[in-house]
Amino acid sequence: MSVAGAWLWDIPAVMSEQPDMEELFRPSMDPETAEVFWTVLRPGYLIALFTAGWALNIVVFGRFRVDYCTVLGIAKDEVVSPYRLLILAATICVAMSSYRVILSAEAPPVVALWSILLGYAAMLCGLFVWLPPTVARHVPWRAPLARALWRCICPDGGREVPFVEVLVADGLTSMAKVFFDLSLGACVAVSSLDHPFSTFSGGSFLDNMPAAQDIALGSNATSMVPAARSGLGAAMKQCRRQSVPFLFWALPFLIRARQCIVTSRHAPDTLSRDLQRVNLLKYLSALPVIFFSLCYAHSGSNMSWLIFMPDDFEAMWALSAVINSIFSFMWDLVMDWGLLQPGDKQQSNWGLRPVLLFRGVWGFYHICVVLNLVGRTLWSLRWSPQANLFLGTFFLASFQQVAEVLRRCLWNVLRVEWECIKKGVHRTDQHFPV
Repeated sequence: MSVAGAWLWDIPAVMSEQPDMEELFRPSMDPETAEVFWTVLRPGYLIALFTAGWALNIVVFGRFRVDYCTVLGIAKDEVVSPYRLLILAATICVAMSSYRVILSAEAPPVVALWSILLGYAAMLCGLFVWLPPTVARHVPWRAPLARALWRCICPDGGREVPFVEVLVADGLTSMAKVFFDLSLGACVAVSSLDHPFSTFSGGSFLDNMPAAQDIALGSNATSMVPAARSGLGAAMKQCRRQSVPFLFWALPFLIRARQCIVTSRHAPDTLSRDLQRVNLLKYLSALPVIFFSLCYAHSGSNMSWLIFMPDDFEAMWALSAVINSIFSFMWDLVMDWGLLQPGDKQQSNWGLRPVLLFRGVWGFYHICVVLNLVGRTLWSLRWSPQANLFLGTFFLASFQQVAEVLRRCLWNVLRVEWECIKKGVHRTDQHFPV
C-alpha cells in the first residue's frame, strides 16, 4: 500500500448497505465508546504482526544465506533468534487480549483506556530506559533497536545515514496509522477527564463492537448516534478535528525525509545527491494527502477558512494518493529493489537484475512485484461497494492496515537483498539461529 494509502483507510464513507454487526455483537455499550477502545487496541496487534514478520524475514535470510547482519551493522552478540521474536509477538498479543478481558469485566471506560495507554508507555520505557537484568539478558537486540529508533529521530548530521536506520524509518512509515491511533487515543483520554464517570454507558466491551456504519461515518454521523453522547464519544468527536493526531501521522514520513536531506549532504557524487533529493520528494508527496485529510475532517465544522466542500477535498485527496502510489511503486522497483535493469531477453532474469539471491524460488520476484503493486493500491477498495458490503468499513480498514504491514515485511526481503548485492555481500556461511 502506498504511503498515502494509510490516510484513505479512515475517510468516512456513507454506504447504502452495511452488514448487520448486531448479529455478532450485542450492543450494550455506546458504539462510539467501543470505537475508542478498538482504536487504541489495534496498534498493539499491528506491532505484534510486524515483529512476527521480521522473524520470518530472518528465517528467509538464514535459509538463503543472505548476510543481513553485515549490511545492518549487527554484532554477533546482538543477533536475535526468530523464535524469541515470535515469543515477543505472542506476548504482545496476550497483553492486548488481557486488556480486552478487563473491558469485558465492565471496568470503568476511562480507567480501561488509561490502562491501555500506560501499557504502551511501559513498553517504550522497557525499550529505551530500563528492563530487569534477568529479562534484558534475553533481549540483546533491544539496545541496537533503541539506538536505531533514536537515531531516526535525532540523526547524526555529520555522516551519511546508516542503512539500518533507513530500514527502521521505512518500517515506521508503514506503521504511520499506529502513530495516529495512539495519539488520537491519548487525546481522547486527556479530554475525557473533563467528563464525569456517570456519562459513560455500561456494558461489556466485547459484547459491544461498534456497528460498521457508525465507525465509517465517524464524526459526521451525528444523526445515527444517541442524543446523549458518552464522554469518550464526545472526546473522540473533538479529537478527530485536532491537528496533533495528523502531525503524528506525518511524523514517520518527515523523519524519513530528513534522513534523505542528511544523506544528500554527504553523498559521494552528484548522481547520488540528486537521487536522494528525488527520494525526498517521494516522502514529501505524502504530505498533501495528510493536509487534505485534515481539511476533510474540518469540512463539516463551518470553518470560514475552508473554501471547498467535502467532495472537493476527497477528490484532491484521491489525486494526491494516486500520485504518491505511482511514485512509491516505481521507486520500490528501481531504487529499493534494483529491478528493471536491462539485460538479455533470452535469460530468465530479463527485466529483473543480473544477480538474484532468491533465484531458486520460481516466480518469486514477479510475485513480489505484483503483491507490492496490490499493496500500494489497496486503498482504492474504499470506493468499492462490494468490498464494503462484504467486509464492512470497519473490518475493511483493519484488513488494509494488516495488508500494509505484510507488504512491508515482503518489501524488507528484497530491500535487504539489494543492499547486500550493492555492497558485495552476496552470501555468507555464518550460522543464523532459527
